[in-house]
Amino acid sequence: MERISENLRTINMNGFNVTGNLLNDVIELCKFNGRDPERERDNALILGLRIKLGNPMTVHVLTDSVCKKVQRVKIESLPTGYPKFIEKPFLIEAKPGSYLLDDIDAIGGFIDDEDNLILIIYSANGTFFTRAKDPFKGTRIDAINFIPRHDSFIPPADKNMNVFPFITVLALMLEAEKTPILIDYGTKKSRKRSSAKGKNADLSDWIECRIYIDAKYSSKTAKDSIPMDKEGKEKRDVHIQGFLRNQAYGPEHSLRKWIYVEDFDSTRWAKKGDRKITIDSHFK
Repeated sequence: MERISENLRTINMNGFNVTGNLLNDVIELCKFNGRDPERERDNALILGLRIKLGNPMTVHVLTDSVCKKVQRVKIESLPTGYPKFIEKPFLIEAKPGSYLLDDIDAIGGFIDDEDNLILIIYSANGTFFTRAKDPFKGTRIDAINFIPRHDSFIPPADKNMNVFPFITVLALMLEAEKTPILIDYGTKKSRKRSSAKGKNADLSDWIECRIYIDAKYSSKTAKDSIPMDKEGKEKRDVHIQGFLRNQAYGPEHSLRKWIYVEDFDSTRWAKKGDRKITIDSHFK
């Protein structure tokens, strides 16, 4: 099965002049590639993404461990501005034969001229488009409503619900302190991958960056070793999922930065017989 990034590379950008008027650029890119603009109307956002990604085109490939980590991380609140990774056009993709989440193998996105965040979702069941108006205002993450396109590309509700938290958590973890998630920009292995895929002169230029877990940042599990004798209660082992904290710092705590807190084991005292189940509302 052809990967999404490889398909996008067939939209040749070598020698194409981008003017900054996205609508006109999409039309001209169609003509530049020998396509009929009228027949490509349903692909206008895909062509827009290709233009926004530029030349060379960069694709970020997530390892399976990163995909699983991102889906486990909780977030207290959304930032009040775009995370750095989402501020620029992006394309993330799972490794061949894998998925980012659910049945989704790639997600592309960019900010349009009206400050809408456009997301293009590539799944096993088709390609879907959603948009949200200036979503990063410090609100709760589950309060964001993406507006689907009113055509055959309306995404199922679960895709709307899961994709925005996924890309948001990933973006914040890439810039958070103590993050275990890193981007492989310039190792010999990554340069070799990009070079091998850039030999076809008929395709647009290509840069592939792997996003992976750096094991040295994983914290050791911590257990409470001092028992507390609480009448009518019992001590239970619990596992705390990793989470992102928007922590105040600086003069009079006037500044904020994102900090990633790794998973850890702990203990809690609870009444005998009580059972509390916490459901993560970010991913269904």
